[in-house]
Amino acid sequence: MKSSVLIVDDNPKNLQVLAALLFDNNYEVEIASSGKDAITWTEKRAFDAILLDIMMPEMNGFETCKVIKSNKKTDHIPIIFLTARHDVESIEEGFIAGGIDYITKPFNQSELLIRLKTHIELKKSKEKLIDVNSWLNTEVDKKTIELRTANKQLKELNVQLSQLDEAKNYFLNSVSHEIRTPLNGIIGAISLLKAYEHNDNILEIINLLDSSIKKMEKYSFSALQISQLHLKGVSQLVLKPLSIKPIIKSILQQYEGKASDKGIQLSIESNSADIEINADYKLLHTAIVSLLECSLAFTGKGEIKIEVTTQEENILISIIDTGSPYDDIKIQHFFNSIENQNYQFKRTNSIELYLTNLITLLHKGRLELNNRKEIEGTKTTISIPFFQSDL
Repeated sequence: MKSSVLIVDDNPKNLQVLAALLFDNNYEVEIASSGKDAITWTEKRAFDAILLDIMMPEMNGFETCKVIKSNKKTDHIPIIFLTARHDVESIEEGFIAGGIDYITKPFNQSELLIRLKTHIELKKSKEKLIDVNSWLNTEVDKKTIELRTANKQLKELNVQLSQLDEAKNYFLNSVSHEIRTPLNGIIGAISLLKAYEHNDNILEIINLLDSSIKKMEKYSFSALQISQLHLKGVSQLVLKPLSIKPIIKSILQQYEGKASDKGIQLSIESNSADIEINADYKLLHTAIVSLLECSLAFTGKGEIKIEVTTQEENILISIIDTGSPYDDIKIQHFFNSIENQNYQFKRTNSIELYLTNLITLLHKGRLELNNRKEIEGTKTTISIPFFQSDL
């Protein structure tokens, strides 16, 4: 597309020479013999440049330039002054009026063409840049609106999910409570049955019922705790300084009989005389008991040791046993959910591990599961920071 140039000069000969020169160099040319005619032309059509004579009657080039530059529709057009004057004052006045360059008469044709081409290219480059910026601003505005809409929808979905999650936890909490009521009745009935004399077959059935119902009671209690942890989160933590070793010793005494019946030796080992931690007593106690019960369930014989150590700003409570190993393939599965399987035969699906992990996370800690390499068994470690003041 050809560039368009307006030539303004009151001298017809100058107009003719300039028009012929520009026409021969592939420009579209319009001419004006006065400043008023030039202004009228700029209101009719767009030009890529204006060659403007300074010395004209009625309205000189400086005045014409000021009018063109005062109009927002034409202020972007580069104006090159044509002048026979060489004084500094005239040149300065031209730049002040809004001119971008000047060429002295008589002009060199090659110089004029080069300067004209340069200023037209600069003008078109600026226009392209303005177009790009305008497009970018439009795209940014569109994306901003899209993001705001998406963010609003996301917030609404989060509210709905939160409501659903809360409803689910309330439901689980209610179900767990309701299950425990008939369970207590069944446990009482089984205790009464065990008080009577029965033949071996009946006694075996009663013992099986007793074992199964205790497992169900244990599962129900754990499920109730899990629903409470999901429902209330860190708000239910009651933090206070705790001495770890006395807690562990009392737990081991509680399970000595059960461990002895299975031929399992319980012990505690610590690298410190006493270690204190800022934590919730009930939840930490539940976490240690859950891991110990898990080890007891999966250890046929041998030993279970609770090891208490420190590492930087954390306390490490490890349950080390000689029981069946974790399934390496599914070792991280229970961190996300509990499969509906016979968890007592699947160590990685154990509800005790899931419950312990929730408690550990509430204390900003980490639960690690590892199979022992030297002998068969596992090492399950709770790592919790000493201080939880910013919960």
